[in-house]
Amino acid sequence: MAHPPPADKRPVLVVGASGQLGSRVVQQLVALRRPVRALVRPTSQADHLRLTGVERVKGDLTDAASIHAACQGAGAVIATANAVAPLHGSSFATVEDRGYATLIEACKSQRCGRLVVVSVPVTPRDDAVPLFRYKRLIEQRLQASGHEHAVLRAAPFMDDWFALIGSRLPARGDPAALIHRPWGFLQTFMGAVGNLIEQRGLALVPGPAHTRQAFIAIDDVAHALIRATDHPAARNAVLDLAGPESLSWAEVAALYARVLGRPVQVISTPAWVFRMQQLLMRPFSEAASNIMGLNWVATQTMQQPNAVHALAQGLQLVRAEDFLRAKAALPA
Repeated sequence: MAHPPPADKRPVLVVGASGQLGSRVVQQLVALRRPVRALVRPTSQADHLRLTGVERVKGDLTDAASIHAACQGAGAVIATANAVAPLHGSSFATVEDRGYATLIEACKSQRCGRLVVVSVPVTPRDDAVPLFRYKRLIEQRLQASGHEHAVLRAAPFMDDWFALIGSRLPARGDPAALIHRPWGFLQTFMGAVGNLIEQRGLALVPGPAHTRQAFIAIDDVAHALIRATDHPAARNAVLDLAGPESLSWAEVAALYARVLGRPVQVISTPAWVFRMQQLLMRPFSEAASNIMGLNWVATQTMQQPNAVHALAQGLQLVRAEDFLRAKAALPA
């Protein structure tokens, strides 16, 4: 569904533009013929952002001067940057803490339009997992800033979680897929489990097979973030966004079986295993510990299906089976 042209013709600044979600935001803004300014780290691979209508600017959330320069004249800002799969020394402290504090201050001082931030659902384990803890901090800072903003708490991405349980299928056709990021821990993990579903019919899932999540496609999250830049209902709001159905891991495995035409068995990892790994890794790698923490959180239901706001009305949210079939139709 086409987004109505905004009254404000100033560019939309996308922070985290070379990442998986940020890339989709850029592509959709271009398709909607909205002017785009993509903030790209000097060390990032961003050839996939060489699109007509995209102004690429170099900058980094750790460099306040570059952020203030990028924000100058922006009609809206969409921030998707995170430290989940860190590169070049980035950390939660540099990106999610100091970096977002710098971004909020730059938006205020440069009089940007609305700042839209993607966040995560609220869970009882927020304080124990860095990503969740820092997202809550960003939300609090936004609310205290006085700058116009919108926060979208998105359910787990099917593009990522369907891959992390042992499949490279969800990454087909996506040059910015999370599982392609050259972070040693992630590449070691995907090297071990990356094709288990396709080759051996095994899905390694966090927690019981009956645990349900309202998985959402990244394309749908990008749609909602763009709408939130000027939708009246999103002004200074914190909104939940989830997929169209609640699926258990057993049901996800059954979808894979139908799409691939072979049986897929669920292998469950107990929650306590992820919690122990999180604690053991914490002194050595905050990022690796965080990944284990994310799996620990995912052993419980995080978001209910159809948790959408007015800004998502009219969107035909992608169902998981349609997502997998579309990926399977692409070249391996």
